[in-house]
Amino acid sequence: RFKPTLEEFNGRPTPVNATMHDRMREMLADRNKLCIYDRTLQTSPLIHLKVAKGVRLLTHFYAFLFFADWRQDLWSKRFVRDHLRYVDGIVCAAARVVEAVRERARKNIRYDNNNNNNNNASQSR
Repeated sequence: RFKPTLEEFNGRPTPVNATMHDRMREMLADRNKLCIYDRTLQTSPLIHLKVAKGVRLLTHFYAFLFFADWRQDLWSKRFVRDHLRYVDGIVCAAARVVEAVRERARKNIRYDNNNNNNNNASQSR
């Protein structure tokens, strides 16, 4: 069959308990390749879902997981949804650290630019 597109499923999602083939067709819509969870990923301490510059991931990471058994799929996604939580205090502290690093970087860039401009002016004399 032809390669599926997201438009084909817009307003017509595949039933949760559909065949593995039909559920996989929807998962493959508008994609060029799959990321297989192999031994390398299993032993990685961190998996980063990189997106293109200027793009944000606007859904939960587990929306991209596929299980052959639809019952396991539902159980796993519900488990993550219901039991894994960000700890607000940690997330807020991390945001403060990121902001402090960005502010320090801005100051260093201004200092470097000013310093380079002064050096260039004195060298041209």
